[in-house]
Amino acid sequence: MFLEITLALLAATAAPFPQKGIAARYPGDRGIESDSQVVFAENFEQSSLDELWKRWETVGDKPGQSFSPETAPGSSGKQSLVMERTKGSGAQLFRRLKNKSGGWGYDRIFARYYVKFDPECGEIHHFGTCLGGYHPAVPYPMVNAGHPTDGAKSFWSGIEPFGRSWTWDYYTYWCEMRGSPPRGQTWGNTFVRDPNLKIEKGRWICVEQMIAMNDVGDSNGEQALWIDGKLISHLGKGFPKGLWTYDKFIPGKGGQGVRWSKEKGGPEYFEVTEGGASFEGFRWRTVPGLNVNSLWLYIYTQKPEGHRIKVWFDDVVVATEYIGPIQR
Repeated sequence: MFLEITLALLAATAAPFPQKGIAARYPGDRGIESDSQVVFAENFEQSSLDELWKRWETVGDKPGQSFSPETAPGSSGKQSLVMERTKGSGAQLFRRLKNKSGGWGYDRIFARYYVKFDPECGEIHHFGTCLGGYHPAVPYPMVNAGHPTDGAKSFWSGIEPFGRSWTWDYYTYWCEMRGSPPRGQTWGNTFVRDPNLKIEKGRWICVEQMIAMNDVGDSNGEQALWIDGKLISHLGKGFPKGLWTYDKFIPGKGGQGVRWSKEKGGPEYFEVTEGGASFEGFRWRTVPGLNVNSLWLYIYTQKPEGHRIKVWFDDVVVATEYIGPIQR
């Protein structure tokens, strides 16, 4: 019920996305990399890991990566990539996204991923599927945890199995992100907050995210999230309605909200009408040179050695239009 109410609220104001995406034209994703709207595609079908790693600019924890014969439903491929952690912080793959002019990045990008969590997978501190941008574009991730980004330099937004509850949500860093007690530090902001959006371990899940940049001087940036082809969330200037509780935006909720006030050095309470106030939108950038120019797959934990994480990735596609799940 929570999700249906949220989607009804945003549907009244958000621009619609197509029912069928790019993948509908390519059964099994065969040949999808040749589509004029596709920026990058990774199906992990290389003959060796070294060959795979050449396609990525930053590779972390190579011993924690391996190929697997398990593939996403409907995939025409024969293998996927496993990231498995028993020690260290976790494996990663990162690369920049080149545009057709030879530069880096786009003003709007969609990225679709297939992921599967091992039934015995331990709690993940952070997880990417993640899109972001750096100005200038750099071939490695730069994250300053607990601090907002500089709108002239960077932003990023991951889709995570959020916390111990194992529910899907965003984990978003940008220059106007909200802070939290006790000092106003800014951890990744969240926007779904649906306890029913549980992750089913042991099953392939299709995740797609979209980021649209704002016009400089405006907060009309957007982001959206699909799970298994169903639009879960779409946020932009004026939609949906909801309530901020520190660094958490709760769609469809009104009442008493609270923000961290830098001026007061503490909480500031405010009232919102029933059903919530319109979302402010995203000011991803304050200069025109910053855009969506990076793709990041990773697993990360601060747990001690022996804490096991195991995740499969398959059939990653990045494009300028909605992609959608693999079609059989």
